Amino acid sequence: MSIIDELEELAVGARLKRLYEYFAKDVVLIYKDEKLDFEPKYFTLYYLISKQGEAGVTEIAEELGLTHPGVIHLAKELEELGFIESVKSAADSRRRMLRLSAKGKEALPKLERVWAKIVALNKALFESQQNNLLSAIKETEAQLNEKNYYQRFQEMFNPQGQGAVQVITYEPQYARYFKNLNIEWINTYFTVEEHDLEQLNHPEEHILAQGGQILFARINDDIAGTCAIIKTGPADYELAKMGVSPKYQGRKIGNALMEAAIAKAKALGGTRLWLGSNRRLTPALSLYRKYGFKEFKVAATPYARADIHMELDL
Repeated sequence: MSIIDELEELAVGARLKRLYEYFAKDVVLIYKDEKLDFEPKYFTLYYLISKQGEAGVTEIAEELGLTHPGVIHLAKELEELGFIESVKSAADSRRRMLRLSAKGKEALPKLERVWAKIVALNKALFESQQNNLLSAIKETEAQLNEKNYYQRFQEMFNPQGQGAVQVITYEPQYARYFKNLNIEWINTYFTVEEHDLEQLNHPEEHILAQGGQILFARINDDIAGTCAIIKTGPADYELAKMGVSPKYQGRKIGNALMEAAIAKAKALGGTRLWLGSNRRLTPALSLYRKYGFKEFKVAATPYARADIHMELDL
């Protein structure tokens, strides 16, 4: 498995480019078998000109979704190969139009026969798939035409309706957020453990009834993050189960929860707040140190992932 395969969603562009190259290198061989000095990259430009008779660079760029320099570069190569030529526009002598040359017109019937075979092959290939590639591409393009990728990114990670961050305490209707946010971040880096599920599935029994508290960061009507303060001694509390939705990262949700957790631990009579974490989580460790947490040693921990423990005197 290559790094592109491992990256999955993060390397969609690279994967599509690689898929194109799979097709292109073999289509070049098909053209050679037909004695055609032609490459797949020329197809859409050549095809458009063959259907329209004549076309200007601006119209071609708009139709194909290419830049002007991109069209000019491809047109220059096709002109050097002799498939197209540049002529003055009959309507406006100041404009240059692209049209098929004599060689381009002569090659067209042969190219059309090759394209018909490629269409048949692609149909057979796509229809044999569990997830039809062409249908998936059409669906993705329709979604991006409705709302482009940048807009989607901004809405997911930089929401425009940016209300103030409000920290609230546990209510039964928020239990699912406590579990879901934590499951999401744990699975991103580690594996959910039995002790996690004990607390996440039964927070009222294992946290609240024992003298602890669960906090939530709310923005407008959306829960953006959560954490728990678990009583572990007469005046000791553990800061645990802190999770922030990726949608709201960058909004300093962790800071808001941390400040509220420290204040709540003090209000509950705590004199020491401690936590277990992992050295891989550099941003989280920086947050803890910012608020004065210092490392200490423990004999045992209920979490396999916890390789560092920190404490704060309140």
